[in-house]
Amino acid sequence: MPTISNAKLTVTTNRPEDRASVIVSCDVEFTEVEVNAMNVLGLQYTLHCQVLNRELLDEDPVVTYNPQPLPRLGGFARRYEHVTFGTYEPMYLLHDRLKQNSLAETDERLGPVRAEALAAPAGCDDRPDGHRS
Repeated sequence: MPTISNAKLTVTTNRPEDRASVIVSCDVEFTEVEVNAMNVLGLQYTLHCQVLNRELLDEDPVVTYNPQPLPRLGGFARRYEHVTFGTYEPMYLLHDRLKQNSLAETDERLGPVRAEALAAPAGCDDRPDGHRS
């Protein structure tokens, strides 16, 4: 099953334009069997990503990115992929919703198979079992 690691959430503000860059990056590692299945059989994974505001027990989606297919080019799968999601949003959309306890959630899907990993910015928990605390 693919693994997602080294996830990072970066928010950079541009005050003169009153906008913010919200970037999530992560590394995806496939097994040799998965790489062969993608290259020979044409299997494809889809990486989904959201930035969530963790407020008490609620998780409010702040940013939802367009899914990214892996491999990026059919027949050219690699064992390691670095994936980046980015958006440039007006500050008023993020001001009250993007907080210190926000986290990025990524998951990778292939049909009924699902592998999840969570990425949290510094100071947040990241649990390897795929569940949020």
